[in-house]
Amino acid sequence: MSETLKFIRADATPHVAATRLRRDDPRMGSCAVTLDAGPPEERVRAILLGVADERAVQLAGGRAGAVDGPHRLRDWFFRLPAPPEFGPLSVLNAGDLQAADHTSETQARLAEVIAVLRDRFPRARIVVVGGGHDHCYGEVLGLARSVARGEPAARMALLDVSHRAGVRPSDHDRREVAADSQMRRMLMEPAARLDGQSTLLWGLQRSANSVDRLQFLHQHGARTVFWEDIEADERRAAEGLIRWQDEAATGHAAVAMAVDLAVFGQVAAPGVSDPVAIGVPPGAVVRAAAHLTTCNRPSLLGLHGLNPRFDQDGATARLAARLAWSYLTGWA
Repeated sequence: MSETLKFIRADATPHVAATRLRRDDPRMGSCAVTLDAGPPEERVRAILLGVADERAVQLAGGRAGAVDGPHRLRDWFFRLPAPPEFGPLSVLNAGDLQAADHTSETQARLAEVIAVLRDRFPRARIVVVGGGHDHCYGEVLGLARSVARGEPAARMALLDVSHRAGVRPSDHDRREVAADSQMRRMLMEPAARLDGQSTLLWGLQRSANSVDRLQFLHQHGARTVFWEDIEADERRAAEGLIRWQDEAATGHAAVAMAVDLAVFGQVAAPGVSDPVAIGVPPGAVVRAAAHLTTCNRPSLLGLHGLNPRFDQDGATARLAARLAWSYLTGWA
């Protein structure tokens, strides 16, 4: 095992679906395998990686509990049906990344783990779940690092589905990076291989963002779509997302998609770290996640803010699992 992968803690939980399988009704649980089993590269089609860290969420005043998000998503994901092309050993349950003493160190670990997993399983799609939305910084850097190893001039594209801009200025007097600063860092740091025109922030709410932070996005050329401008009809709302994905795939080496589950509002997603009253249509984002598989580019999906302690009947965990399933299978 790579030295980098020592930062991953194996998921040894016997998830419910694993004990209720039928040969005539295969589920994702029947396809699961762990890193310790040494799955062959050519068999692995999907990778689930958890980030059991909520430090930045709590520093920003969010509700504790996101640390349990990866475990709960797996419970629901493994119950979903397995398409015919998913056979035994095709879904790698990579376990959970162990948090470091500081958020910046955890994100650095996440970036390197993603790069190593992509190098080892180049055909697999990766879903990262857990922690706050700040971890999309590590996800983008990891995907960029992996792609750049084969294409040094590679540029990234990012679809960020969130009600917040994520451009809070950093406090240089503190060792911890500022929570909700991930987008500012990605737009300013060359290692992310992003620029404003290759970044779309979809679902922003003016009630959650100060004027100066929205101006920062405008100054850096980032594309923005606000909640009040999104079609209520899920299919029509998805059309804009899909058009952007197709454009991004044409001019970029890789496309990342990051979703803050709070963006769907409390009715659809009550189990989040920082809830909001209203949100975007979930079906539109599900369709966009499924379409990402057709872009013929390396990609990655990050799902953030899942907080099972405040969930109702597993509504948010089920939605997160559905997003992961749609991205990995290409089925909306």
